[in-house]
Amino acid sequence: METKEIGIYIHIPYCRTICPYCDFVRHPTSCNIPSRFLEALKTEILSLPGSYSVKSVYFGGGTPSLMTSDQIAFILGVLASRFGIRIAEFSGENLQPIEITMEANPDDVTASKVADWQALGINRLSLGVQSFSEEVLKYLGRRHDACTAVRACEIVAGIYRNWSMDLIYGALPVETWESTLCMCKTFQPPHVSTYGLTYEKGTPFEARQDEKIEDDVSLELYRQAERELGTYFHYEISNFAKAGFEARHNLVYWTNEEYAGFGPGAYSFLENVRSRNEIDLDKYIISPCGKSERLNLSNYEVEVETLIQHFRLARGLDKSYYERRFGHPVTMRFGEKLQVLIQRGLLVEDEYAIRPTSLGFELNNEIGLVLVD
Repeated sequence: METKEIGIYIHIPYCRTICPYCDFVRHPTSCNIPSRFLEALKTEILSLPGSYSVKSVYFGGGTPSLMTSDQIAFILGVLASRFGIRIAEFSGENLQPIEITMEANPDDVTASKVADWQALGINRLSLGVQSFSEEVLKYLGRRHDACTAVRACEIVAGIYRNWSMDLIYGALPVETWESTLCMCKTFQPPHVSTYGLTYEKGTPFEARQDEKIEDDVSLELYRQAERELGTYFHYEISNFAKAGFEARHNLVYWTNEEYAGFGPGAYSFLENVRSRNEIDLDKYIISPCGKSERLNLSNYEVEVETLIQHFRLARGLDKSYYERRFGHPVTMRFGEKLQVLIQRGLLVEDEYAIRPTSLGFELNNEIGLVLVD
C-alpha cells in the first residue's frame, strides 16, 4: 500500500475566556484540560485507517498553550505510535525534519514554559498577539494586555528561531494598526500573519455588524501591512515570511494537499473526501470518530479547489506540478476561465506558472467566483 505524506491538525478546544469574534469550536474552562478529552483524542488518532507519513503537525484551538508539558508529550507520543515517527525526532529543534507548530496566547508564555515546549519538540510557535494597542485588545475581548504581549514576544524571540506573530486589522480604533506593525518589526519575527477582523454569524460580534469598517478602509490597512512589512516575502494573501520560514503546515492547505484533523470540529481531506468531526465537545468525547459532515468530491471539484488555493500564493500554480498531479494540463479544463482572469489583470502567466497579480491578491474572491462559475 502506498504511504501518503499528510499534514496533521490537532484541535484543542479549551479557552480560559472566549473571544467575542471567534467562531471556532471552543469551550471555556477554568482548570486544566481534562484527561478524558486526551483519551478521546488518542482513540481518534489511533483509529485513522490508511498508510500515512507526516510532513507537519499543527496544534490549534482554542488555546493549545493551556496544555501541560505532560499533555503535549502524551499527544506527541500518540502521533509517534500511529504514524511511525521516531521519538528521537521530538528531542530538539534542529533534529526534526517535520514542522510542529503550536498556537500560544501571550499570557501563557513564560521562559520556562517556552523552553519546555521547545525541548518537547514543538519547533515553531504561533503567538496570538493580535495587537499592541490596549484599546484594540479590549475591543477584541483578549485576556492579555499590551505589556504582556511585548513580554511574550521578548521571551519567544529569545528562545525560538522559527516563530510567527499573528495580528488582526480592522478592529477599532483602526488608527492603531500602524503602531502595531511598527512594534511587530522591532521583534523581527520570521513569520507574520495579518488577518482582517470578521463579524461571524453565531458570535457576539454578529450583533455589532454596524461597527464593521468599510471595504476601502480594510483594503488600505491591508496595503499598509504590505508597505510596513516590505522586507518580508508576501508569500500568501495574509502571510509574510523571511526566506525559508513559510508556514509548511499551512502550505498543505494552500496547495490543497491531504491532511487529517483530530479533535472536535476539525476538518480532514483524505482520498477526495472532506469531512468534519463532531462539533459538540461532549459528543466528541463519547464518540471521537463521529463525523458531523462528510462530502465526497469529484476529481473536477478537487481540481477547482486546487486552483483556487494556489492562487492565494504569490508563487501561484506550477503548471508541470498540476499536470503530474492530475494527469492533464490545466488548460484542458480551465483554459477559457484562466484567460478571462488574465485579461482582467487578476492573473499573469509565463512558461512555467500562473500567478496572481497584486490586484489578484486584493480581489482574490473574484478569482474563485470565475473558476467555480
